[in-house]
Amino acid sequence: MKTPFRHIVIIILSALAPGLAVAQTGSVAGTVRDEAGAPLPGINVVLAGTTLGDATDLNGRYQIRQIPPGAYTVQASAIGFQTEQQPATVEAGGTATVDFVLQDVTLRGDEVVVTAARRAQRFSETPVSINLVTPRELETRNILALDEALRYVPGVQMADNQVNIRGSSGFTFNTGSRVLLLLDGLPLLRPDQEGIPHNALPISQIERIEVVKGPGSALYGSGALGGVINIITKDYPDKPEAAIQLFGGAYEPVRHEVWREQWAEGDEPRRFGGGAFTFASKLGRKAGFWINAAYREDEGFTNFRTERDLDAFLKFGLRPSNTIRFDLLGGWTFRKSDSFLYWNGARDVLNPGELIFGDFRATGTNDNQINLFSLMPSFSHVVGGNFFYSIKGRLIGAVIQPLEDDGTPKPVENGTTGIRYGGEIQANWMIGPGRHVTAGVTSEQLLTESSFFQPDTVDATARSQPERAAFLQVEQRFFDRLNVMAGLRYDTYEIDTTDVERKLSPKLNVSYRLVEGLTLRAAYGQGFRVPSLGERFVNDRAFLPIVPNLDLRPEISTSYEIGLRSLIPASKRLRTQVDVAIFLNNYRRLVEPTFVGEEQAFQFINLIKARIRGLEASFDAGTDDDRWLLSLGYTLLDADDLTADEPLIFRSRHLFKAGVTAPLFGLFSAGLDFRYASAPERVDNDFSRFVADAQLINARKVFDARLVAQWRHLRLAFLVDNAFEYYYVERPAILAPPRHFTLQMQANF
Repeated sequence: MKTPFRHIVIIILSALAPGLAVAQTGSVAGTVRDEAGAPLPGINVVLAGTTLGDATDLNGRYQIRQIPPGAYTVQASAIGFQTEQQPATVEAGGTATVDFVLQDVTLRGDEVVVTAARRAQRFSETPVSINLVTPRELETRNILALDEALRYVPGVQMADNQVNIRGSSGFTFNTGSRVLLLLDGLPLLRPDQEGIPHNALPISQIERIEVVKGPGSALYGSGALGGVINIITKDYPDKPEAAIQLFGGAYEPVRHEVWREQWAEGDEPRRFGGGAFTFASKLGRKAGFWINAAYREDEGFTNFRTERDLDAFLKFGLRPSNTIRFDLLGGWTFRKSDSFLYWNGARDVLNPGELIFGDFRATGTNDNQINLFSLMPSFSHVVGGNFFYSIKGRLIGAVIQPLEDDGTPKPVENGTTGIRYGGEIQANWMIGPGRHVTAGVTSEQLLTESSFFQPDTVDATARSQPERAAFLQVEQRFFDRLNVMAGLRYDTYEIDTTDVERKLSPKLNVSYRLVEGLTLRAAYGQGFRVPSLGERFVNDRAFLPIVPNLDLRPEISTSYEIGLRSLIPASKRLRTQVDVAIFLNNYRRLVEPTFVGEEQAFQFINLIKARIRGLEASFDAGTDDDRWLLSLGYTLLDADDLTADEPLIFRSRHLFKAGVTAPLFGLFSAGLDFRYASAPERVDNDFSRFVADAQLINARKVFDARLVAQWRHLRLAFLVDNAFEYYYVERPAILAPPRHFTLQMQANF
């Protein structure tokens, strides 16, 4: 507290008596730019051998004041750049101008990321485990939804469409997520079930996906218990751009006759296909936009598993000056689907099951029509070079209607409607060399009305969950090598008018640059998650018997991590990246679905005190032209239910992923990916009370192959997913996709 106070006193005294020191001292000022001429913010500029210095503002400018007259050496340095020094002579009452051009000495791949600290920083500086998914990866793998992209991230495991980072989640019927999804830094969770809307994203306009592992509640609040996924969308370009993508493919019939003969269409290939169009352009000198529209139709590889998706997104940007920015991102998704919930046993995996349990009857398929919409405005303003603030809002809505047998939507009152709205104000202040302060407040309101919720009264089915929070983070760099980041966030959630949950979430991160490109890091943080409305209030027997639990309490985690990241080049043409981390996560009051005998139904219960510890290692290598690429990732998990003294359910002990891309000849290149997950050490036997053979979960051994031809602005790709036709399940009682083929064409204009 002393250092900020000292700065405030200096600023006040300088404002009241600006002429006191001018006659006796001078100053040094200038700019710092990269080799391309772009300004570099946050660069440390100091007078060697003194404590005097400054940090460049967002325009790359700096000024060191109140310097006694004399000869000095001015030094500019930052991680990822060659340190530069220049002489300067300071005269009383004068200003010496010293400009720098810093050479980038870091490998390509040291991108700028924003999720770990709520501000832009280089990937090599981040004091937490983080992975990036690039647009090139999305294109070459024909990625159409977020869950497809996440399957290739080390430490991430998918249970159908539910994200599991380092074992933080098992399988909870998609009623809640322990991983927070952000779109351009704003939460994007569905209001009806707080699940991640994997299909409702503009895949063609994604700049990158940042996956932060470990709790992020100190910056982002509830939902970030296991990690944060931030999808960064593209800005509008300087020149008009357009692209068309078309694809089509088919699922191969399963090879086991005992499965095919149970379904009349089991011997036939099942088709899927679609396309996307995007256009981006400037509008005059100070504005621009992009628009993206995509359509997908999928017949599914099982009975009663079809899907049609239509997505449209628009982003508009306005730049009235160099210091003011306004963006508006809006989206709409229409989805009509027959969802396959669980099979009819291990000998009949292509047909949905039918449950009979006493007087309870249900079917393993669910037909819905879903409309999702989102509107996200944001405004940012740079004030005085070293200070900027942003104001962001969000409005996310969902209308879900069950379908009749002929596909006609039922009335809205028979389904679910929900809305999330809120906003945040954030301020960033560079108060000195290597010193940053980030602070802000957030507010959010969730309102959901569903025929599946336990009502407050006989005729009331609406539920709300207001949230308010404030956060503060302070960063300080010492000796140009050691970076310390401390943060704190205070959240309040109003469960109902008489029940308010409060949580204080601290964090402490430290990173130390051993040599250029080699960084040691340590992290401590606490996380929490308030149970979703679905977990607390769902009261339904249409698909499984589930009863509400109004007494659920928030989940809590404490996380520790030590890691080492290397970006040291192997040669001038070959870039490499190595990351190794050891982590320990302690959880309390984990919410898990459990069969309750007296209710004869499932109920979400605070059942578990758990500990997950492990090791994660990844290696990436590639040439400067990206023609050769290699990635390897391994995660070892020791996930224990300390309450029951046995392994946590639905957690794999070993996760391994590998991928390679290589040129063949001429215009052609090829790629091969492999994903392995060992069989869970323990599964949920309660689910087997209702669904035959639901306890059968085997290891995953999946190969995906691709052949790509690139000619100027045209790219053709042929993909074979699950190339060796390995049959496995991703979550209980549902077969993962068999081998399927895709032909993709993309043209850029």
